[in-house]
Amino acid sequence: MSEAMDAGVGAVARAAAAGKMQDAAIEDAIIDALLDREEDVMLLAKHYAGVLPERFLQHASRAVTKAGRVAPRAGAGGLSTSPMPDTDSVDVVVIGGGLAGLSAALTILDAGGRVVLLEKMGHLGGNSAWASSGVNAVDVNDTRTQDSVDIFTADVTKAAGRGDNPLISVLTSGSVDSLAWLRSRLQENLNLDLVGQMGGHSKARTHRPSSGLAGSAMIFALQKQLEKYMVAPAGGGKPPFELMKWTRATKLVTEGDAVSGVEYAVVTAKDQETPVRRGVVRGQHVLLATGGYASDYTPDSLLNKHRPDLLKYATTNNKGTTGDGHKLALAVGAHAIDLDDVQVHPTGFHNPADPSNKVKTLAAEITRGEGAILLHRGGGRFVNELGGRDYVTGRMLDVAKESPPVTEPDGSDGKLLYALVLNGKASNKTAKHMDLYTKKKLLTRFDSLRDLAKWAYWNASVSEASLRYPCNRTSLLLYLNPKP
Repeated sequence: MSEAMDAGVGAVARAAAAGKMQDAAIEDAIIDALLDREEDVMLLAKHYAGVLPERFLQHASRAVTKAGRVAPRAGAGGLSTSPMPDTDSVDVVVIGGGLAGLSAALTILDAGGRVVLLEKMGHLGGNSAWASSGVNAVDVNDTRTQDSVDIFTADVTKAAGRGDNPLISVLTSGSVDSLAWLRSRLQENLNLDLVGQMGGHSKARTHRPSSGLAGSAMIFALQKQLEKYMVAPAGGGKPPFELMKWTRATKLVTEGDAVSGVEYAVVTAKDQETPVRRGVVRGQHVLLATGGYASDYTPDSLLNKHRPDLLKYATTNNKGTTGDGHKLALAVGAHAIDLDDVQVHPTGFHNPADPSNKVKTLAAEITRGEGAILLHRGGGRFVNELGGRDYVTGRMLDVAKESPPVTEPDGSDGKLLYALVLNGKASNKTAKHMDLYTKKKLLTRFDSLRDLAKWAYWNASVSEASLRYPCNRTSLLLYLNPKP
């Protein structure tokens, strides 16, 4: 514990013992600010708490009240919902701490704006941190790939299967500047030095770092740049950027037809449902960057409303992906489109140690992009692994319909379980992924086709000879999803 924190907590404790802390909400707010190492209160504690404790309490009370950190006290009926204090207005309130939210925040800060970012989880990254294969973008400076915005647009239009959509060109043409920004603005901590061709793409345009997994590497690089804006200006005042974790946006504040702020609730890691503090943050603009809703299986979820047929499947989304932004916007009259467009990713690991878990570890696109093949229980290859996700998923469902019932040793339905096979060359190209999956005990190593043929997953017809054709790109390293 720092000396400043120790002095500050001591000053509050002594005042409380002497009956001088008349407002319990103020007391709670100061203690929370000290334990959370809020910079303004810590600065006051450093210079006042040890020598002038009463003056420290006076200034700290004013600071937490002005910043909207004072929570109404809970009564017999629970947490009060009386009017909440407002913070000073900022330029933009960003809701969501994934790649989109963090990139937007950094862009606004670079332009001289003030930003408050609300993240309901205790860490940044969201689903972006799990997106390990890379970022899809056209690199106009790399002539080796022979890629272009027009080719990218054609690929996306084909994969969408709905004809032309004006948003497709926004995505594909914007990818050029997005990639350039990632490489230039984040070059201190990020090097997207590898590129590969993933499913649904006709050219290699999925960029990733050789040093680690793409999503987590980009989130880390963004965090390092944003931290520079969390320091108070030399002339005094608040830092340009304030990050509020464990803070759930509960309502968009409106004035007429305009959104002017966000009501929020602060929770804790131990109890993510019960707010310990409520408040309002005001902003000239509010940016929703909360991701999708495919991890919400509750009765009133958007998934249940728009795609109830998918509730039977597991998800590879993190638990925070529950459509908060959609719900906030719809509640103030926004109109939505295409809410039934929920993509089913074809490959997620079945973990025999935890088969009933609805959240699966994604078997990343890069595995198939670098040469992994999919085999059914008869040892046959049934799909072009570089096809679009809808196509690959559809083929898996078709094969399952034609297969006899299969019950796994753990009791789960095995009809939709397939073998994902990588040879040594492919596993070396995806070494960072292999390391992660191995640590999670999701992979099994076989040293030869003969050993592979003995795997309990296969049906009785599989032999070394029958596997030789689909595995004709063999080496002595084969990685597979394990079974007991």
